[in-house]
Amino acid sequence: MFFVACSSIEEPKFISVDKIELLEERSGELIVNSDISIFNPNWFEISAEDVSFNLYIDTFYIGNGNIEKTMVLPKKETSIISSNFNIKKILLDSFSDLKDSVSLHILGSTAIPYVSRRYYFDFEYKIYIQDFITLFADKLMQDVDVKISEISISKIDIQNIYLDVIFMLYNKSAMECKINMLDVKVYRKSDYKDVIGVSKIKDSFIIQSDSFNEFKSQVKVNAFSMASAIFSNTMSNKNELFIKVISLVEYNNIEIPFTIKRRVGYNPLTLEIELK
Repeated sequence: MFFVACSSIEEPKFISVDKIELLEERSGELIVNSDISIFNPNWFEISAEDVSFNLYIDTFYIGNGNIEKTMVLPKKETSIISSNFNIKKILLDSFSDLKDSVSLHILGSTAIPYVSRRYYFDFEYKIYIQDFITLFADKLMQDVDVKISEISISKIDIQNIYLDVIFMLYNKSAMECKINMLDVKVYRKSDYKDVIGVSKIKDSFIIQSDSFNEFKSQVKVNAFSMASAIFSNTMSNKNELFIKVISLVEYNNIEIPFTIKRRVGYNPLTLEIELK
């Protein structure tokens, strides 16, 4: 990975970066932790202290990192070392312009016990953009809580039945997010294939950080399809419909798909609706 103390020492081999976890968000950067796998090809143990490095994509500085504890590499073994990275948020603005993968350039140094000077390392590692998108998707699932709180019939005409679907959204993150798409579909059965009603919110809207939000989507259901579903379900003694919500949430300049599925019970006589 990094140093050659003398001609008899082989360089440890950098293997991979795994288990990327977003620890903290700050005003200008993201604090990320990951496991680094390193193989020591030597017949003796190697230890290093005060490992620090800078991160670049091409020649652009994107952040820095360090390994806080003394790094010990047993002989002829692959070791997993925990490391923290500080990544500039401005990098996220260019994610949409990046290819499927980019070359991450890592330049740094370390102190070797019993040796009076620092050793420097310089290597490249290919990273895949999808890994970072998955990282933010996981973070979004933790920080943004979306629920359907209520469903009711708002009006009925000859052709359609209109359902009001009320959403509750709690953004626990320190950053705002944006809802870019919200599609609501009503299905006859739990296989989510036979659509009988749809709704779309076309205009995007902002969800402020650390806030509770309530918003409504009106679903237009074909009256004939609804009546047919009610009749069919009543005959089988299953008075229920199924709702699937697909949304695109923009978080940290990355657009992430978000899906909710709910089973809805109803009274075929009064048409009262209950979430299950």
